[in-house]
Parts: sequence; structure tokens; C-alpha cells
Amino acid sequence: MNRIAALTLLLVAAACASKEAKTDSTAAAAAATPAPAPAPTNPAPTAAATIVSPKDGDSTAKDVTIVLSKENVTIAKADGAHVEGTGHYHLFLDTPPSPEGQPIPPNSATTVHIPGDSTYTFKGLKPGQHQVIAVLGYGDHTPMNARRDTVTFIVK
Repeated sequence: MNRIAALTLLLVAAACASKEAKTDSTAAAAAATPAPAPAPTNPAPTAAATIVSPKDGDSTAKDVTIVLSKENVTIAKADGAHVEGTGHYHLFLDTPPSPEGQPIPPNSATTVHIPGDSTYTFKGLKPGQHQVIAVLGYGDHTPMNARRDTVTFIVK
């Protein structure tokens, strides 16, 4: 009987060792599996300037009122500050806008700073095709990394 008891004890020990090995390998596999990445955060909405009027291809009189709208930005007068999410409109008439990081030049016949309003009238434009580009700029007059809008229109 001693032999039977010893053999039973040996079989039970082997079964337990096998079960522990499976449990240990399962734990090791779980530890080796990387934890799931955290859920992505939503990026900040992109600010944008949009030209509402005139529409691309419109025919206009020599005085052209540009009507603007904005997305994801607060329009404020230029105060010299560079504050994310706050800026003002700039219009470039028949001229390329300032490159990224370069200050927007002062008001001229082709570059206009609009301090808080959403409209501007170019007066006495010559007949022919013209292009206007709306750009958002910070209070320090550097362009925002924001969507720009371009419209081409024809003065009769």
C-alpha cells in the first residue's frame, strides 16, 4: 500500500506542477502583451477664415465689400499679444499673403488689417479680375496656422 500511496502522491504532484506551469505561462504571456494605447485625444479644432461674399467668380461693382466669417477663433483688436485662439482678419488683395512666421505688413492698398469687424470695402477697384485672400493673424500681426480662404471676382 505504501507504493500505491507514493505513486498517487507523485501523480498528484505532477498534475499540480503541470497546472502551475500553464498558469505561469498564461501570466507571462499577459505580461508580455503591451497594454492598450490610451484613447487618442481630439486635436484642437482648426481655426478658419471664410469669405462669405463675394463668391468665387462673382461680378461686382468697383466698390467691393468683403464679408467674412470665422471658425474656432475669437476675433479681437490687435493688442500685440500672441494668444492661441484669438486674432483678427487680414485681407490680401491681388498680392500673396505673408509667409508663415513673418509679420503681416501694415495697411496698404493691397493689405488690410480688420480690427474686430467682419466686413471691409475695397473702394474704386479697376475693372478686371481680382483675387482676395483672407488670413487670420494674432494680435502681434503674425499669421495663424489656420485655414485661409481665397476668392476671385471680376469688377465690371
